[in-house]
Amino acid sequence: MVSVILPTYNHAPYLKQRIDSILNQTYQDFELIILDDCSPDNSREIIESYRNNLHISHIIYNETNSGSTFKQWKKGIQLAKGEYIWIAESDDFVDVTFLEKTMNSIYEFNSAFCFSLTTIVDKDNNEVMKQPPMLHGKSINLNQFTKGYLLFSNPICNASMVVFRKDALDETVWNRITEFRYCGDWLLWGSFKGGANTTVSEVKEYLNFFRTHSVNVSNKSEINGLGIIEGYKVSKIITNRLRIKRNKEYSLKWYYKWQEHKLKFSYSFSLNRKILSMFIKNQPRVALLELKRLVSRLIKR
Repeated sequence: MVSVILPTYNHAPYLKQRIDSILNQTYQDFELIILDDCSPDNSREIIESYRNNLHISHIIYNETNSGSTFKQWKKGIQLAKGEYIWIAESDDFVDVTFLEKTMNSIYEFNSAFCFSLTTIVDKDNNEVMKQPPMLHGKSINLNQFTKGYLLFSNPICNASMVVFRKDALDETVWNRITEFRYCGDWLLWGSFKGGANTTVSEVKEYLNFFRTHSVNVSNKSEINGLGIIEGYKVSKIITNRLRIKRNKEYSLKWYYKWQEHKLKFSYSFSLNRKILSMFIKNQPRVALLELKRLVSRLIKR
């Protein structure tokens, strides 16, 4: 059985489409857990109209906002009865065959988790862009995926595109994930474990629709530097778990990532100083590269 976790906050305009896209799946062996994080809009009214649906196992309303979608994810996992988990974010929607095709892929390739291709849409369901496929083939070894894709970025743009095996995660990882404001999902994808034949698989069809808004959490978090500050912490946890050396090449990639984000998101002087301090303590090679750059600029003046 798949446990579908629907964490919702203030997404009433999209909630009916989201819930219907779950309940109308061709794969029907699932429970739906709805967790509302004290929405101030009319989300409760919409949710209550589905209360008698036999797929819905829990409807829980928080009395105060938790302040973290990752805390809601953790709560859903604790309630879940299924062997598989799908975190269906409340403003997205999927094709009716999403579960059927991702579950078939998990079974075929012995996958810890599987994702479909994703179309980004706007508030009116108009297509913004299609995300390109991530994998060259239909599957890849789990450790190869983690080492090749998750050390310096999180290429999984949207949790709604993923179905995963509950037993492929160490339960204690949720205590760490809830400490993050922005990169908890990145840590989740980097925490799966399995045997030598365990894979990650990709359904080569655009089955997931990820809604983007003009102002969203991702942009605010990147402007505040969390892509670097929290991202490096995630990378460090992954390298420690897989015993990967944080060598010169590793440092260079993090340095260039910092420079790219600094320009793209117009980091303030105080934020750059905070990031520099983090690297001095944790990855001195990165800090040294930045100090050399600053000295070079002063000399040229």
